[in-house]
Amino acid sequence: MDSLQNVLESAGLPAQRGVYTGKKKPAAYYTFLRIMKNAAVNADDKRQGSREMYRVTLFSKADFEEQLEKTLEILEAAGYYINSVDTEEFETETGYWYVPITIEILKE
Repeated sequence: MDSLQNVLESAGLPAQRGVYTGKKKPAAYYTFLRIMKNAAVNADDKRQGSREMYRVTLFSKADFEEQLEKTLEILEAAGYYINSVDTEEFETETGYWYVPITIEILKE
């Protein structure tokens, strides 16, 4: 299974865990954070699989709708479930729109 960073970058934008730290920020990019990891199934007092939830955020200085749809398609194709696409907001200080996406994956 590809890492989440690789999956996101296959959508054509750079991605970093936590905060984007590149010297010059591109016009659009992703950040991601794990927000939960726990057992998906327990059997005989042992974890049989895990469930992980992530918050992916798409940042963009332009219209992001096409990139958002591409992102959702690529995540679903990689086995992630889209739990929600949350409220989009505009940061006046930076000029970026940001769109939080909550995703989940089950691992054996």
